[in-house]
Amino acid sequence: MPNTGLPSAAEVIHQRLVDGSTPGNRQDDFRLALAIEGGGMRGVVSAGMLVALEQLGMTGTVDMVVGTSAGALAGAFFVDGRAVEGSVLFYTELHQEPFLDRSRLLKREAALNLHYLVEEAAVDRGLDVTALVANPIPLYATVAPVDPTSDVRHFEVNGSSERVNAILKATASLPVLAGSAKEVDGDEYLDGGLHEQIPWRTAARLGATHVLVLPSQPVTPDLELDTLSFVERVSVVPVVKRVHNDHIGDLVASLPERSSREAWNLRAVSEGRATPLERMPGHGQPRFDIVHVDESVELPGRLERDRRVLVDALIAGANAVVDHFGLGGPDAVAVEQRVVLTHPAAPVKHFRASQLIELVIERGAGGQDGDPENRRRDRRRSGGRRTEDGDD
Repeated sequence: MPNTGLPSAAEVIHQRLVDGSTPGNRQDDFRLALAIEGGGMRGVVSAGMLVALEQLGMTGTVDMVVGTSAGALAGAFFVDGRAVEGSVLFYTELHQEPFLDRSRLLKREAALNLHYLVEEAAVDRGLDVTALVANPIPLYATVAPVDPTSDVRHFEVNGSSERVNAILKATASLPVLAGSAKEVDGDEYLDGGLHEQIPWRTAARLGATHVLVLPSQPVTPDLELDTLSFVERVSVVPVVKRVHNDHIGDLVASLPERSSREAWNLRAVSEGRATPLERMPGHGQPRFDIVHVDESVELPGRLERDRRVLVDALIAGANAVVDHFGLGGPDAVAVEQRVVLTHPAAPVKHFRASQLIELVIERGAGGQDGDPENRRRDRRRSGGRRTEDGDD
């Protein structure tokens, strides 16, 4: 376990539920951040985690949200109190045209339509930019500057609606697939995952004492994917360099190896086997806790279009949160969305989180105790207890 002398993120959240504290009105000196991974359509996994946190009444226990790429957009819905609506995007509007169309690449057009994603689909699902900016929980999005001399790695998502939209597009602007780089405050940026797929370091630099990591895939070094294949090196990288520049091409070429190394680093830091090299401002080393994704889950591809895979992955993300907080076992909680999956325009309904908070408090903050695999197995055996408490 981490050797920071701090309680776990689950314990902080539990105590804040007991105290009834809210952002800006805490009874402790901690700053709890969510670090949300993206990964294109694979971001549905971390979006499912946000659904569970929201439905379990934990939104008000969070002090800041830091997201990368699709994780930033999912984080925007979470801050706005609409995590459920944000997760629905993945298996409705976003797995089909007009957002995703690989054939456009043959015409040298972007396969991903980020304008549609941010300014149409997200708005149709209820994302309120004005309310987002005014929320006491700040949202940060990571970016990768096109200029190799720039040290900008993140933006606070604030300001005018035009600036907010520009940041959300920039953080998700995958090289080539999303077309040209996106401009924010006069400079050009691409997908934040080029530098930091899981923004745990950024969260710490922003002053978090606790970082609850919400990944979209298992946080394990993948030795088989630590370098690009020969085909990728001779086809993908030259295209990226031609469309963007050599600097971005080099980032793409080294991304698998860097990501594998960062997965090892994060696991080592969270388990107390290592500490980050840099000291974080204003406090000692933060506590990092990972919500682990079951390694047996069929993960979506970055451009996944299979609705079954997307929905199953979303549910797996929600279940990972249930397991992390010790809500599995014979008396398990099952998070579900109650939306008609066969109709993309179906209205989304909520659970009453207020009734679940009492259950979470009663069950305690035992998410770090015991074997997560045992909790998953117990939950599968029990079938889960559905949290159908009616609409908000």
